[in-house]
Amino acid sequence: MFLQTPTPITTTTTEKHVFSLWEILFGGGMLGNIIMIAIFLLGILALYIFLERYFFIKRASKETPNFLENIKDFVQEGKITTAIDYCKTLDSPEARMIEKGLARIGRPISDISNAMQNQGQLEVSKLEKNLNILASASGAAPMLGFLGTVVGMIMAFFEISNVTGAVSPKLLASGIYTAMATTAVGLIVGIPAYFFYNILVTNVDRLVLKIQTHVNEFLDTLNTPL
Repeated sequence: MFLQTPTPITTTTTEKHVFSLWEILFGGGMLGNIIMIAIFLLGILALYIFLERYFFIKRASKETPNFLENIKDFVQEGKITTAIDYCKTLDSPEARMIEKGLARIGRPISDISNAMQNQGQLEVSKLEKNLNILASASGAAPMLGFLGTVVGMIMAFFEISNVTGAVSPKLLASGIYTAMATTAVGLIVGIPAYFFYNILVTNVDRLVLKIQTHVNEFLDTLNTPL
């Protein structure tokens, strides 16, 4: 009989890297973490401004049934004070504009129109409050993300330069995907903020057009001979 020496079996174990969202988001060092936190804060700010402005514009767009018809009836009947008091009971941009016009009845129509236009500019500025901040957030978030990626890549290659001998692909890959995370988060914040801004601007434009239509009808009423 021949004695056979058992051949040792070597097993190769592959270390599997567990996906960790926290490590990806906040594994870019102190500077990378600061940039990531700044992007998240911009996202929270953009969401707050959108919700606050959306509901504010929605309240301002709420129509009062027969508002302009009632104003026309008061004007034709000569009840200017009653019409002014009626406008004061309503919390809407067009009511405040028409109130300015009613308060100047008896003056030239150009003075009435100018007073209403000045009030209209104030109302539009109220409607567009903080929209510039929302627009800035939609552009700043991706830019901060790109900045974080550049910083992360610089740090990753700096670490590689300190390694002697063969460079492990794992070291390079981990630095790259951590750096790219800031770009992804910046785009995730910036793209919705851009859509939020355009939605609000569209709603403001629609409301301004509706108000201008009612103001023109009011001025036509003043020009109509009794």
